[in-house]
Amino acid sequence: MDFKRLEYFCSLVEFGSFSKAATSLHISQPPLSQRIKELEEELGVTLIHRTSRSFQITPAGEELYHRAQFILSYIHAFEKDFLRSGDPVSGHVRIGVCPPCNSFMLEALPELQKLYPQLTYRLWLMDNQSLERHMQEVHLDLCLAQLPLKNQNYRIIPLRSSHYCALYGSGLAAPRKKSVRPADLKDVPLLLSRRRDDGGSYNQIMKTFQKEGIVPQVFADTQDVRIMVELLSRGLNAAAILPESEVPKNCTLECRRVHFNDLCTLPVILVLRQAYISHAAYRVIQFLYERFRSPEDRKDHLSQLFGEE
Repeated sequence: MDFKRLEYFCSLVEFGSFSKAATSLHISQPPLSQRIKELEEELGVTLIHRTSRSFQITPAGEELYHRAQFILSYIHAFEKDFLRSGDPVSGHVRIGVCPPCNSFMLEALPELQKLYPQLTYRLWLMDNQSLERHMQEVHLDLCLAQLPLKNQNYRIIPLRSSHYCALYGSGLAAPRKKSVRPADLKDVPLLLSRRRDDGGSYNQIMKTFQKEGIVPQVFADTQDVRIMVELLSRGLNAAAILPESEVPKNCTLECRRVHFNDLCTLPVILVLRQAYISHAAYRVIQFLYERFRSPEDRKDHLSQLFGEE
């Protein structure tokens, strides 16, 4: 199989038009169209339905696109690894991070820079649902996400969890006790972290209030934990329910631990099972696991998942 044809086909799917894909590949449209036809003839299937101005990808085309992403990721990463095999750890690592895991990267990157000065990074900061989509399309080498997950084709490496807390705005009086329960937040305007699919902590928090017969006063919800802290620091009269790990160390706001049916974060490192893991990406995964491994973790998940490679 001609891998160049696969690359052309993936570009066509990603750009959504022959003209845009051809421009990105630095070729004209006729050669691109010809390579796609040759690929269809080679495989004996129809990959796209052509119209006068556009095209529609077929189910066979969808399947080939996802498989081709894995194949091309192996080829490109292997070439780069092979060329750098005798050099210090170098390359480019693409990392996805969901909001409840921001603190991991804030702590890790300065140390990674000292440990591997020749590595560069691209950070994708977005919710779990978006991260999974980009993982499936092989746009990321790894991501720091939260359980539960939509897809199952991952190698999953658990990290240490964090309890949740109620962070009170500077204009709001916090209770004197060290922890709060749902009833203590009944009349408090709340800021909640909310994924697009309503999963994760948001769903758990709302169910806990419901079991207590309480209708919470949700002032605002957001995917970004940082904006909640900033709003409270600017005087918003509300309380944010967020992971203790995401409260800045220099934060002067009052913080109380929340007891909501054992609510805690479930952070993990994700990599696709079928995707090639470059030497550089593996070193970053190794560092993150060793740095943020749970004290209760008695298994060496890294060796178990990658020992065969």
